[in-house]
Amino acid sequence: MKAVVVLVVLACAMAVVYGDLVCGSNYCKQHPCGSPIAQSSCRSPSVYRAKHAGKCACCPACVTMLGENAACKTYSKELGETPSAICRDPLKCLNGVCTRVAPRH
Repeated sequence: MKAVVVLVVLACAMAVVYGDLVCGSNYCKQHPCGSPIAQSSCRSPSVYRAKHAGKCACCPACVTMLGENAACKTYSKELGETPSAICRDPLKCLNGVCTRVAPRH
């Protein structure tokens, strides 16, 4: 059992380190957007997000904000996955549904 816990902890640490290596603090400066969009190009119900699209979320995008109980998908900014719709704050995408999560005390 101890070996499983150690492996899980190591896997989590590797995931954090990998994400930091891929999307370090200078990544966006070193890889500017090839074709950024203007804020005025977003039409309701989409909103402009300056850091959303492309690998490591360096580029702007128009994004639809989803309400509670809406269908959603999780994504990885390190892989360059860019959803066109995300859960509105403070909702989180859990099991494919935008869900209100109780604050931690």
